[in-house]
Amino acid sequence: MPDALLDVANLQRSVAGHAILTGLSFQVRIGEVLFIRGASGVGKSLLLRALAYLDPIEGGVLTLEGRTPEQLGVPKWRARVTYVPQTRVLNKGTPSELYFAAQQFKAQKGRPRSDLPAIIHDLGLEPGVLNQQWSELSGGQAQRVVLALALALQPKILLLDEVTSALDHDAVLKVEKVLKACGAALIWVTHNDTQPARVGGRVLVLPLGTEMVVEQLPSSNQQPTHDIDK
Repeated sequence: MPDALLDVANLQRSVAGHAILTGLSFQVRIGEVLFIRGASGVGKSLLLRALAYLDPIEGGVLTLEGRTPEQLGVPKWRARVTYVPQTRVLNKGTPSELYFAAQQFKAQKGRPRSDLPAIIHDLGLEPGVLNQQWSELSGGQAQRVVLALALALQPKILLLDEVTSALDHDAVLKVEKVLKACGAALIWVTHNDTQPARVGGRVLVLPLGTEMVVEQLPSSNQQPTHDIDK
């Protein structure tokens, strides 16, 4: 793939001496969507954390536009390859305060920004959520606000770990629409059986790394399943 944005070559990851990911290789282009599927325990979240360089890798090479995390600088890598977790963020203060603090990081200085209030609106939230305490937000609100903050910081790649798991059907469709239009490459772990067909793109199935292309469904057939409102 000559125009690859992210190149993953022979990635190795272990937990407590047990190999989870072995010899995994794939590439992702600018603006592409790659879904990660597989049974529980095969290393889907582990893979995302490795790609974000949040956890050490035992082998293999990661490059973003031809540069490794060490060559680019780990803080800059994480600003460009951003992990959005499934679990609720346990932050103090408000989302606005967190967003302001993130913009002060050296790796974020001078980088472009998106319109955060507009993203909040497109995700089906009221603007006031940005000034609420994190502890006051519902699970679904918190999940979308974390996603909105990540989108507003304009990474090149978003690593999405079950980011619609706490949402009802209408909210799922809003999130999918926003993500499809955001311009970032998406590497997206999902257990929602119909999500890849609604969004389109490729699917990487773990643990073997088998790839397939998904044909996108017409919008009239886009019925989300397996997501709940928490």
